[in-house]
Amino acid sequence: MILITSLEKLSEIIKTIKSAANDAGMKPGVYKMINSKGTIIYVGKAKHLKNRLISYSRFDQLPNRTKMMVSNIHRIEFILVNSELEALLLESNLIKQFKPFYNVLLKDDKTFPYIVLDMDHDFPRIFKYRTLKPKGKNFFGPYPSIASLDETIKIIQKAFLLRNCTDNYFSQRQRPCLQYFIKRCSAPCVNKINKESYAKNVILAKDLLFGKDETAREQLIKQMNEAADNLDFEKAASLRDRIKAVSEIQSKQYIQIDDLNSKDFLAIAKDLDNVVIAITFFRAGRNVGTETFILSNSIETDDTDIIESFILQFYKDTIPPSEIITELELKNETAICEFLKLKNESNVKFSIAKRGVYKRILDSCYANAKMRLKRENHNQYTSQIDELKKILNISKINRIETYDNSHLQGTNACGIMVVFENGSLQKNKSRKFNIDSKIANGGDDFEMMKFSLKKRFNSKHIPEIPDLLIIDGGKSQVNAAMEIRDKFNLQNKVTILGIAKQNDRKIGDEKLVFEDGSEKTLGHESSLLSFLIMLRNEAHRTAITFHRKKRQKTLIQSELDDVPFIGKSRKKLLLEYFGSLDFIKNASIDALKMVKGIDRKTAESIYNYFREKK
Repeated sequence: MILITSLEKLSEIIKTIKSAANDAGMKPGVYKMINSKGTIIYVGKAKHLKNRLISYSRFDQLPNRTKMMVSNIHRIEFILVNSELEALLLESNLIKQFKPFYNVLLKDDKTFPYIVLDMDHDFPRIFKYRTLKPKGKNFFGPYPSIASLDETIKIIQKAFLLRNCTDNYFSQRQRPCLQYFIKRCSAPCVNKINKESYAKNVILAKDLLFGKDETAREQLIKQMNEAADNLDFEKAASLRDRIKAVSEIQSKQYIQIDDLNSKDFLAIAKDLDNVVIAITFFRAGRNVGTETFILSNSIETDDTDIIESFILQFYKDTIPPSEIITELELKNETAICEFLKLKNESNVKFSIAKRGVYKRILDSCYANAKMRLKRENHNQYTSQIDELKKILNISKINRIETYDNSHLQGTNACGIMVVFENGSLQKNKSRKFNIDSKIANGGDDFEMMKFSLKKRFNSKHIPEIPDLLIIDGGKSQVNAAMEIRDKFNLQNKVTILGIAKQNDRKIGDEKLVFEDGSEKTLGHESSLLSFLIMLRNEAHRTAITFHRKKRQKTLIQSELDDVPFIGKSRKKLLLEYFGSLDFIKNASIDALKMVKGIDRKTAESIYNYFREKK
């Protein structure tokens, strides 16, 4: 059972949370979770601070990573604000400033180029630029593909003959440069074109960048026909080539959207340890590329919360499109729209894609996210595996098996084996072991683990030999596992590693226990420890799920049956939370109240019942 801290310590943390919640009240604001070293480990926002903070006190309902964060809370600070928008702005600034360990953080420090039309000059120039939008300039983008951007600029130059030189270079020209002779510039620097005609070309270029292809084409065709009527065939031929350039920019797109708005399509893919968000960018109705982003450290499990955090971080420094399309309905859409408008002076609409061309684009975007997630996992765990090989002094680790048991005082006992192989968890290779009640012997974890290992190595259906066995426990558990391994003569093939909790049972304080009895502490910020904890938690989660299925039909009989106000449902909740009757007997009233469905009156009834029986 995962109890990430002692009942006494957990009770103190819950009191800290509830105290902060009561002080904050039902007002909007930002809260900071701070550990014993004074480091901010999480920053959050809420429309109603009290409700949000209280949710952290329902310990049994929290995901494992959130439990890890809660176990490290020493104090909570909060800042009251006047609106959700202020809370968003403040949260965004604090996350950027402190980079808290448990917040969603963008791993990829990417900036994207834009196409710029500098309108501050009599003869505006076109160029690419990597920055936020400065006043007085027309920005188009972003373009995740620099090749796509360069191709677009080249075609616009061919179609509209706009200069791309700097103002200083422009002012010093006395004759046309090479761009003029290869028909990509109209040479305004030496008066080959007048200001009015150049301005018309700039307007047509802007039309094209805004997706008004037909408008630009019609104007060029009109000019070509006029030149032909005037028998100026050289000019007509030049305009014909420019019309071809306009057509070329569409022919290079595999899909188009027939409206004029710019759009971003966002899709999310995640597993136990990583989150990837992919964005497909459409500008002026054209697909200009897809980019993927890795998010780290998130304690958020809800996809909508993750998407919202990403939007706030990414579009804070990137010009947003007129519309962002996802498969999810945002919880804080109004406040996020206000945030983006304040940051970028532009209105953004959020839409949900359910069918049609938008859904097909989003599906393609999701496929890119899944591909990056698979690649990231393989690459990510390479460093952890290399570090593990070095610590264990072994040459290869291709297959890791992690074991855990689950039972209630020895009843409905079961064991589980989860497999990590080829850079990821192989859920289809996990195995479940039903443990005989005689073996369980009232909760003998050593015998149960031995039983699971014997069944595993006796099985003809699991021919693979692991390189590493991970055991949840200390020296005694490691020795017990070594005993079974050696009976099967695998001591030269299989290494055993224990992960032992400290006395306060905090996640992050675990020790690695080696076969020779030596121990090593890695520290809270170790990526290897996070990897090993991920494997252990997956084994624990799978074991608990299997155990619950085994006892669905019958609930164990215990002294709880005689406690007033305790029915079948509450008894089940108590046993699931504490893991055994002994823990329930010794629990304080505050600890009992932490169980869902147990109010103060019921907690006092349970507490007094077991005290009177002593």
